Amino acid sequence: METCHIVCFGNELHGDDGFGSHVYTQLCQLAWPDTIKVFNAGIAGLNALRFLEHCDKAVLVDALSNFGDVGEICLLRPEDLAENPQRLTGHGLGIPYLLEALKVIRQPLPAIIIVGVEIAGASPFYSGLSDTTAQAIPDTIRLICSLVSE
Repeated sequence: METCHIVCFGNELHGDDGFGSHVYTQLCQLAWPDTIKVFNAGIAGLNALRFLEHCDKAVLVDALSNFGDVGEICLLRPEDLAENPQRLTGHGLGIPYLLEALKVIRQPLPAIIIVGVEIAGASPFYSGLSDTTAQAIPDTIRLICSLVSE
């Protein structure tokens, strides 16, 4: 039976950069089969590698920059990030760095998909989301549910 981990990234103290953390909260309200696990990676950096162990598939959730219009939900593959690793917000070197490290320590790699929303920007020491980013959460939840049921 295929296992899937949903790993949400974000800094709740930086406005829209907390998008992944807000998605995590909503995902935790849903009933998931034992084969699907949901994690809040926050700003874990390489410590988030542990969330990618023992799974066949991983959905990574994060805020995005320069992938589309503000509020737009994007579905990306790891190779999309390799083209321009600075397009995810915050977290130091971010998901692209995490995925490179994963290649070194784990084979075979899980199938990875990145789900994110284009944000207007991060606002240090602001704990809420902009209206546009918050409005993207329900559609993001629906997209994630469809991805893990495939």
